[in-house]
Amino acid sequence: MPPQLVALTEGPDILLDKPILLLGRHQECDVQLGSRKVSRRHCCLAQVNDYLVVRDLGSTNGIRINGIRVLEGSLRPGDELAIGNQRYQLEWAPAAAAKPAPPAKPVAKKRRAPAAAPAEDEKLESSEQPVPLPDPPRELPAATGASPARPQPSFNLPNNLQLKPISREQQRPAV
Repeated sequence: MPPQLVALTEGPDILLDKPILLLGRHQECDVQLGSRKVSRRHCCLAQVNDYLVVRDLGSTNGIRINGIRVLEGSLRPGDELAIGNQRYQLEWAPAAAAKPAPPAKPVAKKRRAPAAAPAEDEKLESSEQPVPLPDPPRELPAATGASPARPQPSFNLPNNLQLKPISREQQRPAV
């Protein structure tokens, strides 16, 4: 099963069916996110063995993995990825670890209801420029009894990543 970003806020789920995907508002992106809080070319996702690497492409609002703003990091199943104001959870059973599971009863997805948008947010959404979001306060683990955070290994994608526009035949709507 290919990896999938399941929307925790408004918006569709995203099927990650290519080795490298470009996410943003621009029409040439593989996955188009319609929020003005997402930059034109916001970030890219690359599949590496049994995890995903995500890299910010100089966006205004950045990306967050499990609530921590990063320029680049790895995603494993269950991790939360925030792109601008949109939040997703990675669901993925890597081929090496995937075992046939017995059929289960269908369960409705629990989605968090989006917060009521004030009129000011509606004005910002119609703006051409990305709108910076405030950074949430950082929570530090307690001195005793806290499990250490899993270290984020450094994965270096080339700085001069050459992305070519895709032809009309290759374009697909975001899933």
